[in-house]
Amino acid sequence: MVEYLSGNRIQGTSTLPSSPPQTSWKELGRTTLSSAGDTIAVSSFAAKDNLMILLHKINTGGGVNPTVTFNSDGGSNYARRYSANGGNDTTNVNQTKLECTYTGATPTSYVVTPIINKSGKEKLLNFYDCEEGTAGAGNAPNRMEVVAKWANTSAQITSVSFGNDDSGDYAIGSEVVVLGCDNDEADTGTNFWQELANVELSATANVIDSGTITAKKYLWIQFFKISSGDSNFYLEFNSDTGSNYARRYQGNGDSDGTNTSAAYLMPAQSGGDYDVLFNGHIVNKSDKDKLLVGETMNANDEGAGNYSFRREIVGKWTNTSSQITNIKIKTATNNFASGTRMVIWGSD
Repeated sequence: MVEYLSGNRIQGTSTLPSSPPQTSWKELGRTTLSSAGDTIAVSSFAAKDNLMILLHKINTGGGVNPTVTFNSDGGSNYARRYSANGGNDTTNVNQTKLECTYTGATPTSYVVTPIINKSGKEKLLNFYDCEEGTAGAGNAPNRMEVVAKWANTSAQITSVSFGNDDSGDYAIGSEVVVLGCDNDEADTGTNFWQELANVELSATANVIDSGTITAKKYLWIQFFKISSGDSNFYLEFNSDTGSNYARRYQGNGDSDGTNTSAAYLMPAQSGGDYDVLFNGHIVNKSDKDKLLVGETMNANDEGAGNYSFRREIVGKWTNTSSQITNIKIKTATNNFASGTRMVIWGSD
């Protein structure tokens, strides 16, 4: 017997296991504010080799500038290097906390933070931050790239606190989610990221379509383009082709570029007859702009004698009445080749 998911995608036969192994990211802790406050924290969670922290910051009328501490450590044990909107790198050392966002004034932001969490090593992490910026698709979002470390080599991270160095508060609905998994994660519990769509092209096409996916608060898009000629690609949500998208991007370390009031989000570095890998995280609350942080790697020409291209992108879809339940990745010229694949993960 063959079972089908939405969009007539084959799931498998009855001879296969009824569920995937539960050896991936687990939810370790979560705090969602039910009243405005100056701090949002997850006070205790299991020690894991790998962490991923998701922060959806919503401001009250004043600004919020999140600052991070781990395990209640307020000593001068933090250092970071950062770039705001593609500007020159700036460093801070011997800090008592880590700043992780672009500015405090923007209404909402989404920060994705992967961390290596080995007890005998300094804790290394990235902050990928998308700031909504001035409301509306006519205004580009802001972004912050941060690499940082907590110089503790005696313990694993088991608590995280986001404070505030600005005059406002975290508003009701602000949320921090802590995910984790060990390098040999046991087959127990429930994976946080659930597969919502897994689509592979069997022939050349100019669009790859998720079909209808379950509405989830957090989305993770993985896309691998196999080239069939010189082709760029772009994202479209819920078949919206109006001027409701805006983005900020940087390619190969150049100055930031922006596009506003656009009909789509374009995450690729450039066209060209190259294979491309794209990873993108989206916060997908129905009453807020949909904020995306993503990275693209463009293979360039084949062989180790040719360097690859890269692009960082933050984007927003200014729909505040519904969640994303369909994602199309399109190309305006030429086609995606057979084997091009899009996988969408999601969780509430």
